Amino acid sequence: MAIHPHGLHTLTPVQLERLATVSAIAHSLAMVSCLALFLGAIGLMRRLASREAAGKTDRLAIAALVTFGFAAVALLIATAVSGFIVPAIVRQMIADKAVNAPQWNIVIDAVFQFNQAFARIYSVAASVSIVLWSASALRNAGLTRFIALYGCIVPSVLICLIFVGHIRLDVHGMGLVVLVHAIWFVVVGAQLYQHPDPTGSIAPTPVLQPE
Repeated sequence: MAIHPHGLHTLTPVQLERLATVSAIAHSLAMVSCLALFLGAIGLMRRLASREAAGKTDRLAIAALVTFGFAAVALLIATAVSGFIVPAIVRQMIADKAVNAPQWNIVIDAVFQFNQAFARIYSVAASVSIVLWSASALRNAGLTRFIALYGCIVPSVLICLIFVGHIRLDVHGMGLVVLVHAIWFVVVGAQLYQHPDPTGSIAPTPVLQPE
């Protein structure tokens, strides 16, 4: 998101080519990151699902993985539209006659709305998956309590702000979504790395009982 381009409407052909290259790089990184996150999500699901008592599988952890897979598909579509389709349309608009610019702007705005729809689907679905994983961790002690509480509260607030329209998923709004998710994923990934053995998963702090 730090290198995500913006401002496609007032560009020279040379500036557009440079911006299109940056856009392709930024959105390709987003796609690769999404695949890496999904791979890590499988490991997280296995860790949390195995924590259920009496040998049962934790359905919250499985539901979270399915929801995140749904979000990943939406993200791949949104990044493909924003990173490759929109720059291609703008190239054609610049190459066309100036009198046809209003029609091209309508097309670009329509494609942007298409992108925004999938960006919202990703933002909400990925936030829901984090809430489900965190709820599973609170119940089964698969993660530290702090990051589990963070994952239950902050993404829930994010979902509410998206629904009421206080967060628009432009470059800055999407950057906020990515930051909130990244904090959770990075901390959880560090905890999984420090405790690779499922039998050594992070346990809750013991409470001393009076004799």
